[in-house]
Amino acid sequence: MRGVGKTTVGDLVAKHFSSSFHDLDALALHFLGASSVRNVFHTQGEHIWRDAESAALRKFFQSDALLQLQDSCTLSPSILAIGGGAPANPSCIPLIQDARKTGWRVVLMTSPIDVLVKRLSNDLGDRAALTEHPLAEELAQLSRDRSVFYSTLADAEVDGSSDPAIVCAAIAALTFS
Repeated sequence: MRGVGKTTVGDLVAKHFSSSFHDLDALALHFLGASSVRNVFHTQGEHIWRDAESAALRKFFQSDALLQLQDSCTLSPSILAIGGGAPANPSCIPLIQDARKTGWRVVLMTSPIDVLVKRLSNDLGDRAALTEHPLAEELAQLSRDRSVFYSTLADAEVDGSSDPAIVCAAIAALTFS
């Protein structure tokens, strides 16, 4: 979900593991040659954004796999913050599933709606409204609509409500079998 802290915590996790950090929103913007998610939504439509997310995700996983093959000594894989809508995007789901088969792990960060509303009310950032409903209603609806996708793709779940350093530590402590 937007506002849960994926970018902030993802950057901290990458630093913890001496890894590179990437944000799918930034990759999609670069793919489109655009500078604003909100502007893409308003001028080109959500479908263009979702197509760009998918294309950027595909390109990222392909290029990261090549880098891993070239540097077989790499012990720290990249960290990627995937936007809140991508796991529910039909063209992104198989890309994420395929990445998991090659060793990628998906950590779902969650937060109560009231925490997300407070964070986003303070700074909506470059996020576009996805409905015409008030923010709390929109987030609750998105949570209901996307929860099955999130839980299906996640290898682990952490509470993103607390301080980013605490969330980072919780993610760093995860082990995957």
